[in-house]
Amino acid sequence: MFTPRHFIWIAICIAIILALTYCSKKFKFSFKTAAFIMAGVSLVSELCKVFTHMEFANGTDVSNGMVISATALPLHICSIFIFLFFWLPFSKDSKFRRYMINFLIPIGLIGASLSILMATSGVDFARPYAYQCFIYHAVMIWYAIYLIMFKYTDLGIKSWIINLISLASLAIVMIWVNGLLAVYNTNFLFVVRPPAKGLPLLNLNHGWYAYFFTLVAIGFVSVTLVHLPSIIKELKHKKSLCVNAVSENNVEEDNTNNVKDDTNNQ
Repeated sequence: MFTPRHFIWIAICIAIILALTYCSKKFKFSFKTAAFIMAGVSLVSELCKVFTHMEFANGTDVSNGMVISATALPLHICSIFIFLFFWLPFSKDSKFRRYMINFLIPIGLIGASLSILMATSGVDFARPYAYQCFIYHAVMIWYAIYLIMFKYTDLGIKSWIINLISLASLAIVMIWVNGLLAVYNTNFLFVVRPPAKGLPLLNLNHGWYAYFFTLVAIGFVSVTLVHLPSIIKELKHKKSLCVNAVSENNVEEDNTNNVKDDTNNQ
């Protein structure tokens, strides 16, 4: 973690994010264009992961064929979104699409950034899996930025609450999934154990329950930080509407009182 090679990968990811952000802004990528770019990167990324994680179905006997390693299934929080990325280019605007995009934003900004920083797939330039991991997450960060930049998101109070519920629900589901796949030592969403050893907060020093609720709390705080600017803006807008409504009522009352006074004077 944070070796010279890791810093090189981080620099490459930053360059990819900046280049795609510049191009999407300069050439004004349409929703479909950006979605196809994300889908194309997701497809190449997943194919790379599949073919670099094949193993013999039964020991070392090739006659029984090969299967993908259970640990490489697209069930980590960022990997799950490949199904969304394959669907988005062909989707039409709907309440469901807006909900999924809103959920994607905090995962794309926070989750993908943490994946790059933790480098759980290694930093060896000779391993295709490293390319798959870093490039996929870098493009995912760009896509989240693009959706915000071109105002395809609504990160207000309602979507914040929905995203917190969705994240908590996903954590519970992944406890079940990891339980079903326990024989393969999976750790999807990192609900089984920390993503790396020696982390200051995410560790098992105080037991699994303390670790799990710390993990969920960090997730909630991260999602909240992404939503916070929009929530503050929404609250200010609602406050201004209330102030304007009160002012209009006061003006109407004053006008009514003036009319009564004129009538009495006559």
